[in-house]
Amino acid sequence: MKDLRTSRTARAAAFVLAVLCLTAALCCTGPLAWLNGMGAADGYKYYMDRVEELLLENRVDPVLSTVFSWEYDKDVPEDAAALIGDRIREIRSWIEGDPNVFFTIRGEDGRLLLGSDTLGDYRAKYAQTVTLPETVRVNETYDTAARRDAALDALREQYDQVSTAGLEEADEGPFLLNAVCVSYEAGEAVTVSGFIRADMEPAGPTWNELNRAAALCSARTVYQVLIPAGIVIGLLCLAFLFWAAGHKTGEEGIVLNGFDRKIPVDLLLPVGLIALISWLAIALDPPGWRLIPDRFPTAPFVVLSLTFAFGLYALLSAVRRVKAGEIRKGSLFFAKAGRLCAGGFRRIGRELGVLADKLPLFWLAAAVFLAFALAEGLAVVAIREGEFGGVLLWFLCKAAEAAGIIRLVLSFRRLQAGGRELAAGNLDYQVPLDRLRGPFREHGENLNSIRAAIRSAVEEQMKSERMKTELITNVSHDIKTPLTSIVSYVDLLKKQPMATPEAEEYLEVLDRQSARLKKLTEDLVEASKASTGNIPVDLQRTDVNVLLAQSAGEYQERLKDRDLTLVLTPAEGSPAILADGRLLWRVFDNLLSNIRKYAQPGTRVYLTCQASEDRVTVLFRNISAAELNISAGELMERFVRGDRSRSTEGSGLGLSIARSLTQLQGGTFDLSIDGDLFKAVLTFPRAE
Repeated sequence: MKDLRTSRTARAAAFVLAVLCLTAALCCTGPLAWLNGMGAADGYKYYMDRVEELLLENRVDPVLSTVFSWEYDKDVPEDAAALIGDRIREIRSWIEGDPNVFFTIRGEDGRLLLGSDTLGDYRAKYAQTVTLPETVRVNETYDTAARRDAALDALREQYDQVSTAGLEEADEGPFLLNAVCVSYEAGEAVTVSGFIRADMEPAGPTWNELNRAAALCSARTVYQVLIPAGIVIGLLCLAFLFWAAGHKTGEEGIVLNGFDRKIPVDLLLPVGLIALISWLAIALDPPGWRLIPDRFPTAPFVVLSLTFAFGLYALLSAVRRVKAGEIRKGSLFFAKAGRLCAGGFRRIGRELGVLADKLPLFWLAAAVFLAFALAEGLAVVAIREGEFGGVLLWFLCKAAEAAGIIRLVLSFRRLQAGGRELAAGNLDYQVPLDRLRGPFREHGENLNSIRAAIRSAVEEQMKSERMKTELITNVSHDIKTPLTSIVSYVDLLKKQPMATPEAEEYLEVLDRQSARLKKLTEDLVEASKASTGNIPVDLQRTDVNVLLAQSAGEYQERLKDRDLTLVLTPAEGSPAILADGRLLWRVFDNLLSNIRKYAQPGTRVYLTCQASEDRVTVLFRNISAAELNISAGELMERFVRGDRSRSTEGSGLGLSIARSLTQLQGGTFDLSIDGDLFKAVLTFPRAE
């Protein structure tokens, strides 16, 4: 690729391709826009009808403007054609020079006032109706100037326009009033119509223009392919030229040629920019009727290509100088002026920045809004006065507003992305501050500070949880070994005869408490594994109704011993979920064990399964024997029990283990407490 960048042949080919492709693409843009505007996309017939209407409109408009300028007296003859001057005769001869077009001028009653010498059948028609102005000439004398002026005022009230040839001032009468009075609504309405003959002759302007329009329509597909292809190829060539500018085979760095060193940049750039602007303006608005493949305007295309080539070469020369860092060396004026302007703008920018930092955001926005409102007001006033500077000021205001809005939107999007990442828990993301200014930068710094604080807190919490889990695991492991020995020896002692009944009672207590301690140790190990996800999970299709019925059957007698009535309500059908039956059984076992320990005797225990299209929900409800003066969230924590007096057996790990096991199987575990009503809700996605 580097060899290609330094190849003269490659750069010359890219230069020629860029010039030809972009010039051809832009020259075809005007005709394609004209074709689309004329309805070529709606069909050939619709397009040609529009073209014929446009041609007739161009023929009728000069006749219409001339007819509207007729002057005649209301009482003078019906044959208005007798009053047509040289202008109508000239237009008539011009239209009748085209054998395929004729026109008529008819009055309100349909009478023919004027028409072409040869009329006939037509294939297209265009008509316009206008009201002829009524013109009255007044030539009167009065014995006093006051009466003459009063008569003139009366005429001005009666007619739309009154023109006087001049009022002679004399010491004595008579006083002459010579005026032309025009009324635009009192005249006769006439209809001017233009026609294209049904049987056209292969000659004349209309025949030629219709043929060109048809050929242009047939080239529409060519334009649709040529324009995007030319723009893409041209832009790729431009990108290559800018990338390769200044590189030369066997040379390191950027190399300037003789042209770059001899022509001052402040002379070259304006001329090059003028050439590029001229090329762009002419290429985007070419004579559309001439850009037809079989009648391609070679000479204008060559001139446009040469204009673009000169402008592009000047731009590439400037690019080479910028790359070489010598843009100021070849300048006659801009180097010093640029340094002065840059220094001044930097100072102004610093002062405005200091002022903006001191102002509150609301007042800063208000000041900017008022400044732009004042500038736009001045622009509107200047535009109304016909000043071109007003248009330029308006465009500059809109450009500044657009730049400011784009910058605000980009800054807001950066902050929004930071907040979104922070909300998603991505604590490694940091809001980039390099392009943020003012309040946006301050807000970005605050977000980064929050991120750092949350990350530190999370790390501390994770460290604490990890240490707690490790402590539980290690202590449980250390307790498990001597406990196994205690349980084994207690079992051996139970097989030996006891010396006294008291010793036998002590042995029973020792057996019961060692079993309880063993269960607590197993719960601790299982809670540690469940919270860290170290338990293997084998998800299989599981019928929730069946597993819930088995759990209810297992605890039926145990609950009955506690004077609790079990009410089982399975879901309709056989709803299935993806779960590990062994782990889900443990969840149900923990919940039913808690109910047996803490439920109010003499009450009912409800086990309910509900199924919808996408989820299955299992509910456990009971009335607590003890007062539940604890929140559901606190009750879910490890080693927390609803029995504050801790008079019942339990480790406080059952609910925590149940929640962890439920989450490992892709479900959710929620608790709610309403007075003494305890409710556990397990939700799983339904298997297809």
